[in-house]
Amino acid sequence: MNDLTRRRFLAATGLAAAGALAPPRARAADRPLNVLFLMTDQHHHHVLGCAGNPLVKTPNLDRLAAQGVRFTHATCPVPFCSPTRAGIVTGRWPSSLGIFRNIKAKDDPLRLREPARTYLHVLAARGYRCHQLGKWHLGHPAELSCFPDGKDDVAAPRRLLAERRKAAGQTKFDPGPRQGEELIGETFMTRAVAAKHRVWRQEKKRSPQDLSIVGRSRAKPEFHYESVLADHCIELLRRHRNEPFAIAYSVSPPHAFWVAPARFYDLYDPAAFKLPPSWTHRPKRWAPTQPARMGKLFAEDGLREYLRCYYAQVSMMDWCFGRILDELDRLGIADRTLVIFTSDHGDMQAAHGMMGKSLGGFYDDIVRIPLLMRLPGVVPKGKTIAAQACSIDLAPTILDLLGAEPLPDAHGRSLRKLIQGAPDDDRPAFAQRGGTTGLCGRMIRTRDWKLALYSSGYRELFDLRRDPHEMTNLAHNPAHAATLKDLSQRLSRHLQSTADPALPRLFKDA
Repeated sequence: MNDLTRRRFLAATGLAAAGALAPPRARAADRPLNVLFLMTDQHHHHVLGCAGNPLVKTPNLDRLAAQGVRFTHATCPVPFCSPTRAGIVTGRWPSSLGIFRNIKAKDDPLRLREPARTYLHVLAARGYRCHQLGKWHLGHPAELSCFPDGKDDVAAPRRLLAERRKAAGQTKFDPGPRQGEELIGETFMTRAVAAKHRVWRQEKKRSPQDLSIVGRSRAKPEFHYESVLADHCIELLRRHRNEPFAIAYSVSPPHAFWVAPARFYDLYDPAAFKLPPSWTHRPKRWAPTQPARMGKLFAEDGLREYLRCYYAQVSMMDWCFGRILDELDRLGIADRTLVIFTSDHGDMQAAHGMMGKSLGGFYDDIVRIPLLMRLPGVVPKGKTIAAQACSIDLAPTILDLLGAEPLPDAHGRSLRKLIQGAPDDDRPAFAQRGGTTGLCGRMIRTRDWKLALYSSGYRELFDLRRDPHEMTNLAHNPAHAATLKDLSQRLSRHLQSTADPALPRLFKDA
């Protein structure tokens, strides 16, 4: 048994004494490790089989969890797309980057570009071939020097999809509509949902993205963008099998539109879904928001159909992930590839009667995220970690596990010690919304409590042990004044330490 094999054996079986496993930096003489970063958008932390969900079918993500670690209380820095994605690649709180909202276009002044520094810049300088595939939501990858093939990585999958759909003609479509369905665009909707769709189309306060499109996709799975993108990812794995790579495969599902092909749509029966205990609890604070208004319109049957399509999208993405993971095995490089799966934020899943995530609050449904990691010989198999990890910890963790120099200005911490057995340090989780103008809010979450403060003066305090569905706001209950004060002080210290511009807006005496 050679030295590397022996170290991996000891780490995997837990027989190595503390400090006996050589740290990743000592492995410089070995072939460099690779990174495969798998990412969904708006993926609720509980919609995974490995998370104990009895309905969802995610065999490939469950396999990944069985071969690595699952963080059970991971959180995002901001419960919507662009700020969290910026935090993932830089390891910084989005407020420090000035990214308080979603990047709207390729020429958006907030877009991520040079001289921004990401973990991928560090890896590119060490000879890694870096690729960002699919959803970026931070401008254009080609504006960062770490992505020399950025233009082709954006254009090639779109070109391949168009060619594939054109060549297939009508064979790209499933037959339909079925009994009780209507065809709207390329989506078969139940008649009940189609009726709600028509009502929602008349809404004056709806987003430009029509979130009421919920149903069965007319197109077969292989003619969806995510499938073609997986083909491109597989081609890159083959191309770079003999050189170090860092490839991110990032997709939009299960984000709206909530539409999935028949192969996955038919896996689920809407009647089987049990709505969350809070689904009839509709706080007045969030009643005017789009998620609440949509949830009220869709009502119980519509919410079940939305959940059915959401789960079907998750299963479709699991299928794509499985194809990519299988390719790692076929190429013989799985044992030296760090695989990470996560999402940028969650989804309300009918909690408090809401659909989606655009409500302005900090419910666990949208703040908590799935997080899985696998690296044979370094990351233990089948382990769950309850420590509150954050998305901004991912860049420091990747660089640490690969033995690369850290980003000097990162706020996040490496999770390597926790992965390899260090005790939970009980660090609280934090989250942000907004910045120097408009409504802003900040959150602190401990094992037992959550406090959210808003620039309007509104406050939310939840006892997570006794009220896990966050239905009773205790912020104005005198019996919990001491808890409110303690969490406020801890949140204030965090904002000070990160130079958060929201500090004077939330704490007038700061």
